[in-house]
Amino acid sequence: MRRSVLLAIAPAVIAALLPLSASGAVTPPAPPIIWTPCAQDAGAECGTLKVPIDWDDPGEGSIDLALARRKATGRTTRIGSLVINPGGPGISGVDFILSAGGYFSGELTSRFDIVGFDPRGVGRSNPVVCSSALLAEGPHPLIRSQAELEARLAYNRRLREDCRARTGPLFDHVSSLSVARDLDALRAALGEEKLTYYGGSYGTLIGQLYAERFPHRVRALALDGNFDHSLGTAAYLDTAALHAEGSFDEFAAWCTRTATCALHGKDVRAFWADLRARADRGELHRPRPAG
Repeated sequence: MRRSVLLAIAPAVIAALLPLSASGAVTPPAPPIIWTPCAQDAGAECGTLKVPIDWDDPGEGSIDLALARRKATGRTTRIGSLVINPGGPGISGVDFILSAGGYFSGELTSRFDIVGFDPRGVGRSNPVVCSSALLAEGPHPLIRSQAELEARLAYNRRLREDCRARTGPLFDHVSSLSVARDLDALRAALGEEKLTYYGGSYGTLIGQLYAERFPHRVRALALDGNFDHSLGTAAYLDTAALHAEGSFDEFAAWCTRTATCALHGKDVRAFWADLRARADRGELHRPRPAG
């Protein structure tokens, strides 16, 4: 059995989602990026960018952020670099560049170098490492009593200390604010006066924090599947549940009026309630692949 797995630590990220002013946000000059053909795809270029583990104490050490880019196809129409983060937290921006294919339009790829990066603590950028055995011991995610809450809190403390010991100094510096500062270092290393950025899901938080901290360095932001980082954790969960319920209501209404819906003519809510009840009884099983 593998002794460890890579894990993006969401609580450490969420705890840092507090706005800061732009004052004092000074990014030192970044060394140039050395680009070479990626091993997985010679049509893309890979490189690294050295950033401090702790932006407030650069002497603590540094890590290398993993990067990948596809250069703009238009020689005369190129505008600059478009930096992307596909979200997660924990999704590799490098893998996204290598595998995204036609995600971006031809017009966009003719005008921009598309650049992805693995945020600190993710993928190839000094990933957070935790014990797989300990992860397998995790309590049930649904907490129904004070005793279960206390057990979850105790487990979280054990997991935190295990991950910190295995990951090293970076564990205490994987906040979204640090990622925003990494993003500004990347902008500078790419030779861009201002940032053009696309973020999806969690990547929208990075874009929001960047715009708050470096408002004078934003050219354009596209935030897809936006998260409101001004909400606390409880309020975020409440609004997420509310919107999920609203989406289900819209689906049920669409299914009622649309003959091509697989559940057309059935009571969608009753079907869903029965499905949940069967799941609770352990009656749902994954189908075996044919052949």
